[in-house]
Amino acid sequence: MAGRYTIELFKPGGQGAGIEAVIDRDDLLNFARALYERAVMKHPGRLVMLCERARVIARSDRPDMMPRL
Repeated sequence: MAGRYTIELFKPGGQGAGIEAVIDRDDLLNFARALYERAVMKHPGRLVMLCERARVIARSDRPDMMPRL
């Protein structure tokens, strides 16, 4: 599965615990952002990241990082 943007779910314990799964991918930021927001709601209390390749765009533990569209 290819995609410029990935939504990653981390194991309980946060970033240091490692990635549990790549939940989804998309090439368009607006769709990836919607997928990220859904993942955050589906996994409350867990670290979810929206990444553009290796760059972190948003983290569920830092809502102020969310990119503006």
